[in-house]
Amino acid sequence: MGGVTSTQVLLPPTSYPVLLEHDARYSDLDPSRRIGRDALVRWFEDARVAVERTRFGADLTGRMRLLLASVRVDVLAPLRVTGSYRIGLGVTHVGTSSFAYSYGVFADDECVAAGESVSVHASGGRPAPLPASVRAALEELRVDGPRVERPELDPARRVREAYPFRLDVRTRFGDLDTNRHVNNVRLAGWYLDGLAELHLDVLGYPTGGPLDGLAPSTLSVQYLDEVHYPGIYQLRVGVVDLDDTTARYACGLFDGPRCIGLADAVGNHRVLDENGVVGDLGALLEPFRMRRV
Repeated sequence: MGGVTSTQVLLPPTSYPVLLEHDARYSDLDPSRRIGRDALVRWFEDARVAVERTRFGADLTGRMRLLLASVRVDVLAPLRVTGSYRIGLGVTHVGTSSFAYSYGVFADDECVAAGESVSVHASGGRPAPLPASVRAALEELRVDGPRVERPELDPARRVREAYPFRLDVRTRFGDLDTNRHVNNVRLAGWYLDGLAELHLDVLGYPTGGPLDGLAPSTLSVQYLDEVHYPGIYQLRVGVVDLDDTTARYACGLFDGPRCIGLADAVGNHRVLDENGVVGDLGALLEPFRMRRV
C-alpha cells in the first residue's frame, strides 16, 4: 500500500500559500442536500486553474498541455450550500514533468474537506519537462506535506472480469474539455454514478435513488488514459472489503478489455432511511466482492 497521503495530514488555513474564496452553488448539491463529491473535484479544478493562470501567465497556460493524472477528495464534515468556503492550495512535489497539489476546504477555520492531485505536462502525447518558469512558480507555492504517491495496485485491478458489477457509459459532447477529451470532473462523476447504480441494484431500484449517506466519504481517481468522444465504455465496480459500518469499493473504467481508469472509494453501508430505521447493506453487498482472476 502507499504511504501517508496529504489528506491525512490536515493543515490549518494559514499553512497554505494560496487561499481562495469560493461560494457554494445550488447545482453543487447532491440529493442529500450536501455538496457532492464531484462538485468538490470541480472546486479543486477551479482553484488550480485560477492559480496557474495567475502564476504561469495566461499565454503560457494556453499553450501548455497539462493532464490530470490523479485526484483524491476526503469529506471530513457535511458541506452545505449556505455560507461561503475557502479553498487552500499548495504544492507538495515538483518532478521533472509532473507536480502535486494539496487542497483544504475551510468553513471559517474548520477543515471540512481535503484533497490532492497530480498533474503532468505533456507534449506529443508523452510526458515532457516542465518549463523553467513553471518550475519556479510552483516552488513559490510549496506547502509542507507528504509527497502524493500512487498506491501499489493488485494487477487484477486492471482486469475487467475481476469486477462483478457492470455499467455501460456513453460519452457526450458536453463531457469534453479544452483538451478535447472527457473532463476529469465528469469522469469522477461516472465513478460516483457506478457506485449509486450498485446501491440501487441491491436496494431494488427505489424511486429517487439510494439512501442518503451511502455516497462515499473518500474518492480517489487515477486517470490512466484519455477518454474520447464518441465512445461507449464499461465502468466496473466491486467490493474490496466490508467491516461493521463501512465498505471499500474498487472501480475500473475499460475501453474493451483495456483499463483506462481506476478509482477507490470508502463509504458507510449502515445508514438511516426516511423513517429513521438503520439500513445495513453489508450482507447485500457481499455477492459483489472482487473476483479472483
